Amino acid sequence: MGVAVLVIGLVAAAAGYVVLKSLESPGVEPPRFTRDDDTRAQQKIVELARRRPRDATVVLTEAELNAFVSRHLDPVDLPLRDTVLRLVGEDLVELAGTTPVGRLLQESPLAPLTAVVPSGWLARPVWLTIGAHATIATEPRRALRLDVRRVVIGRQRVPAVLLRLLLDPSSLRLMRIALPPEVRTVRIERGRVLIETTSLLPRT
Repeated sequence: MGVAVLVIGLVAAAAGYVVLKSLESPGVEPPRFTRDDDTRAQQKIVELARRRPRDATVVLTEAELNAFVSRHLDPVDLPLRDTVLRLVGEDLVELAGTTPVGRLLQESPLAPLTAVVPSGWLARPVWLTIGAHATIATEPRRALRLDVRRVVIGRQRVPAVLLRLLLDPSSLRLMRIALPPEVRTVRIERGRVLIETTSLLPRT
């Protein structure tokens, strides 16, 4: 009996530790950008969208991408608020932001808890950090695919596979970004992304 009580106590303590770590802030610094960063980002993205047939390298900085995401992406499409995008280098991307506890629970196997957890706790924001590796996929069409390698809730790391349980499918579609056929490569370096385009030869 004493051993069972001890085991239950240890499990409860471990669970409490995980919850507390999940509610902690990871200390993410807000991105710094200006209106000029937003203007430059728009110009470069429009240039890519027009699919100009030429060989070129378009460089988007971390500040430009953060400016564009914060000002132009529909909040409905973003799973996170207070979004911070970091270009780590070696084709690694880190996306961090806040989301209500209730949203995480609603899509997870713990959804029944939303009926008993106080509404104030459900509305409480927690930090979600996603680390992903960028690759170009060719099927069913060319796209920049972000393969999730790391997921952290607050300061508590969880298995990466849990992301598909924590977020709804509509949010996860942002992990695959369609690319024009002229885009040859996408390389992520520290603080910037390099997009190489190439001329398409006319069909004969």
